[in-house]
This record gives sequence, structure tokens and C-alpha cells, in this order.
Amino acid sequence: MQRVFIKGIKGGLGSTSVVANLACVLKKSDVDVIAIDLDAKSDLGLHFGLPWKYTKGWSNEASFEDALAHFHQDNDGIIFLPFGDSDDTSIDKITKIVNKCKNLNYSDEAWILFDCPSHINLSYYPLEKNDIVIELVNCDAICHSLIYRRLQNLKNSDTTWKHYFLVNRYNSASTLEFDLFSLWQSTLPLMAPFFINSDEVIKESTAYRNVALNCAPYSVANDDFETLAGWLVSKANL
Repeated sequence: MQRVFIKGIKGGLGSTSVVANLACVLKKSDVDVIAIDLDAKSDLGLHFGLPWKYTKGWSNEASFEDALAHFHQDNDGIIFLPFGDSDDTSIDKITKIVNKCKNLNYSDEAWILFDCPSHINLSYYPLEKNDIVIELVNCDAICHSLIYRRLQNLKNSDTTWKHYFLVNRYNSASTLEFDLFSLWQSTLPLMAPFFINSDEVIKESTAYRNVALNCAPYSVANDDFETLAGWLVSKANL
């Protein structure tokens, strides 16, 4: 299975909606797609049609075998596992669930996407050589600073995974965002060569407990996630 870890370089960057929409696009290729919620907000399931009142997930169980009961499948065939509402959000428990997911019985062509909380440092995750890490950023001054801080940390650590930055919620009408993205493209080799546009369709689809592909298949957002999926496939094959 190809593992992809998606997190914001800071809070509020939309990692959950990116995971959900990416999962839907990947599923169109007729491969198994599994989405795992590692964030205590536990809102990934809402994008896949999980009822609002359903609050349980893997964090409510003592073992992975018991957590299997909380796997769901949406109308598109995506398998997903909610976080739940347990107060135990320790790093050890998150690491354990990530490792246990390797035992899931899926083919090598399957994709497993992890929705990661922004406040947990990447160094705590059991990342391996073939894993892909996508850190979401906005085109703003804070993210600009955080990107270079992250690059310094990566340089000083023994990282073996594939690490990339991806601009989310890009506003094409903003001169500042255009300038920052152009700067990053010319100076940062780990920056994805495209962005996810800011699109009301993503907000609207979430209100319907769905994803952009299903609510607006011809939207800009859908095109962006198609691009992201194709790019990830190329990176996974490196």
C-alpha cells in the first residue's frame, strides 16, 4: 500500500477536506482507497456522509481488532476510519494505529491516506522510505517562515520519506499570494508545481456531507484534485 500523510504546516489549512477529495479522485482509478482520521476533531467522516451523531472511532477502542468495527464505506467505495471522541490522544496511540494499518489486507496498489493533526511533529510518526508526506501551506508570511524552518529541520534530520509542500486555498486575485507562490516555485524544490484553488464548492460540498467531485464534477476544485492525484501517482512510482 502507498501511504500518504497529509497535514497542515499550521492549523486551519484544510487538510481534512484535501484528504477526502483526494480519496474520491483516487477511487475513480478503481483502486482501494482507505482514509484514516488521526485528528481528535474527528470530522473526516462527515465528508464521506457519516451521520453527525456518530461520534465513535478507533480511539474509543483498546485494540486494533476492536477498532475494525468502526471502519465504514461511503457510496463511492472509499473505506474510512473515524478518530472517535476519546480523550486519549497520545502520540503512542496514534503511532500504534498507523503501524497497525499496515496489517490491513489490501493490494500493493491500494492507497492509504492519513489525515494528520497539525500540532503533532512529523518526527513522531513512524515514517518509512516509500511514504509520502504532504504539508499544506497558504501563501502568507507565517507559512513562508514555517516552510524555511521545516526545511532546516529536514536538513538536520535523517529523513528518508518523500516530503512535499502544497499550497491550499490559493487566491488568484491576490498579488501577495501570486508573488509568494512564484518565489517558492523558483527557490523550493519540494514545492508542488501547482496549487489547490480556494473554491466555495469545497465548503458547500462539506455542508452536504460530501466532496467536490460529487457535488460539482466540473468545478475548478475537482480539476485541482485530479492534478494532485496524478502528481502523487508519479511520485509514488519514483
